[in-house]
Order: sequence, then structure tokens, then C-alpha cells
Amino acid sequence: MRIPGDFYQIGIVVRDIDEGMENYRRLLGLGPFWRLDTDYEGRYRDWRGRFANRNAFTKWGPVYLEMIEPVVGEGNAKEWLETRGEGIFHLGYAVDDLSWRPEGADCVFESWGATLPNGDAAVIHLDTVDALGYFVELSDRALVGRLNAGIDRFLAENGKETLI
Repeated sequence: MRIPGDFYQIGIVVRDIDEGMENYRRLLGLGPFWRLDTDYEGRYRDWRGRFANRNAFTKWGPVYLEMIEPVVGEGNAKEWLETRGEGIFHLGYAVDDLSWRPEGADCVFESWGATLPNGDAAVIHLDTVDALGYFVELSDRALVGRLNAGIDRFLAENGKETLI
């Protein structure tokens, strides 16, 4: 079954955001990076509480890269870092319907930092790690559009044209 959305993001977890940006800049020529720290309420599996992350964004070819350094909270980024180390931990899709689930994939992460008009989370992660080796992130298409427009503006203002 195909995900009913558009692939737009590679999510990477790092121990240190500054070192991560430097490594991706030096090894892959990525950047500049738009920094945006987050602080929100959410849920990961049975844990509910506050999440705070240091984030950095840029383009990686035709998709966006989100780099995350977990700071506060018991989320999947922190768990991934502690159990598997640094690296790709989610692929993000812009969708119109966040209720879509492939067979056997439950929602294990919800970010209530941005919500839909009905109050549901606008960003979720599905438990696809055993089947795919990473989480599938579903994000509200309008939210993705606003985030990507901010990244594009930053890149244009800081000497990197966006790729489409």
C-alpha cells in the first residue's frame, strides 16, 4: 500500500546539533542550516509530557533534512539515539489525512506543538521500525508548507538557492 502523501523529509538524530551540522556540511556539502528549537507537549508510546529539541533544517537534493538533538522528554528520537546511535530515524510525508495507517502500524508518537482544527496532533510517527528500519512521520500538508517556506526563505537569504 502506498503512503497517501508526498515524501518531503529525512529525519536524522544527533548527539550534538552543532557537530551534526558541521559533519553534514563537511562530508556532504549540506547547509546552511536554519536553526529552530522546539518545546512542546506530546506522547511517545505510554509516556506523555514535555519535549524540547534542538533542530536544524536544510535541503538535501529535492527533499528537506531535519536534524534533531533531543534535550528534554522520553521520545523516539532520544530512544533511537540511546539504542541505535546517530543517523536516519524517520522519513516524513506531507499528508491530507493523518488517520491513515498501513496494516499493523500504530501511532506511537504525537506532537501537540501544532494541532489540527479538531485538536489532533499535526505531526505523528508510525511504528514502522521493525518492518522498514525507521519511523514513518505523517505531517499535516499545510504545516509542512509553512515549515518548508521558512526553510526556503532562510536558504535564499543565506546564499543557497532552493532545489525543486
